[in-house]
Amino acid sequence: MNCPSCGKEILNVQLLQKLAGVEHELVDVAKRLLKSASDPFSAVMHFLHERPEGMSLQGHLMKRVLLETFGDPEQIPGLVSVLAGHVKEVVRHSNVISIVNEHPAVERWGKHIIKQKERIRFELGRERGKLVLRNIAGLAAVENGIEVALEQILVNPPKLEVTLRLGLLRPQRIIDIV
Repeated sequence: MNCPSCGKEILNVQLLQKLAGVEHELVDVAKRLLKSASDPFSAVMHFLHERPEGMSLQGHLMKRVLLETFGDPEQIPGLVSVLAGHVKEVVRHSNVISIVNEHPAVERWGKHIIKQKERIRFELGRERGKLVLRNIAGLAAVENGIEVALEQILVNPPKLEVTLRLGLLRPQRIIDIV
C-alpha cells in the first residue's frame, strides 16, 4: 500500500516495525529465562518449552535470539549450537519439541560427532528433579566409527548424562554442558 502524498510503501514499514518489536520481545524473554535457569542449556530448553503450543519459531529468529542472549557464538552451549546450526523451524506440541532442519547435517560437539536428520524430535520432562530430554529421534552420535542413537539426555549441571541406545546395551556418557 502506497502513501497518497509521498508514494512510499507504508505497509512494509509498519510490518518491519512490528516484526522488530516481536523479535525484541523474544530476546527479552530469552534473557530472563537464561538468568533464572541453573544452566544455559536448561534455559534454552525452558524457552522452547514455554513457547505457545503449535507456534512455529523460524530458524533465523532462533539463531538471532541465541546470539542476542549469549552475546557471542562461542558462549552458546555446545549441544544447543549443534541443534540450532541448521534449523529451519522449531515447534512445540505439548512436551514434545520438533526441530525441522534445512538438510541432514553432521556437527562436531567437543570431541564427539553428532549426526542430525532433517527432523529431530524429543520430549522434555523431569526425572529426579532434573531436566531430561527423552525419546530422542533424529540425533545420533558417532563413537569409534559406530553410529549410536541418542536415547536420553539428563541435565545435571554442570554435566549432561547422555544415554546411548546400542541394541540391548544402554551405555552412558558424562559430558560438560558447555
